[in-house]
Amino acid sequence: MPEKTIERDTKGIPLKSPNPEGVPVEVFYTILNTVFGVIGFAVAWFLAYTSSKQESADSRMDIVAQYDLGWLYLGILVLRFLQIPLVIFVGQTRGAAKIHVPDQHVYKVMGAEGSKLGYVLMDTDGANGDFNRAQRAWQNYCENISTLLALYVAASWAFPYQAFICATIWAVARVMSASGYKSSADGRFGGMLPQAIAMNVLQGMVMIVAIKTLL
Repeated sequence: MPEKTIERDTKGIPLKSPNPEGVPVEVFYTILNTVFGVIGFAVAWFLAYTSSKQESADSRMDIVAQYDLGWLYLGILVLRFLQIPLVIFVGQTRGAAKIHVPDQHVYKVMGAEGSKLGYVLMDTDGANGDFNRAQRAWQNYCENISTLLALYVAASWAFPYQAFICATIWAVARVMSASGYKSSADGRFGGMLPQAIAMNVLQGMVMIVAIKTLL
């Protein structure tokens, strides 16, 4: 998929915002995370309680409750949910600045003559563009792997096989997304749906343990 052409002003800033029109960013992300969260919890519950190893999972959750570790699971969820406002802040300011991905910063040349020059943004053409987008895909991975690992390790205590499947799907989907991103910004969407579902199912597993050990 070739990179699409973006119309820009005389200093290099795009003329249109990358955000969806007609929907405030905070509403869009809240709805998106709520929908995926509900789907993830439902799938996690189905996987957990249609398994032949349900009793084994319940016995491991009893150990979590015995040592009062339900708070650990709740803490992981708090950290996960409070990432959402940070993403919203980036989306709001990205839209206002009209900065498209893969750009994550806007630089300007300082000094007496700097005001006459355009802003400094990523090169999106040719080999340079492929490199910049591939590098951004790697950074996306690094930004998400700590959350994924926290959810994966926590969920694995009660649901090891199901958590392994989710982690594998997430990792494969990340490779798919990075492969597409290398060619174009829109190419990153190829693996986003399975990534989101896999992470939210892990989140649902952690939520099940928190609920069953704290309530």
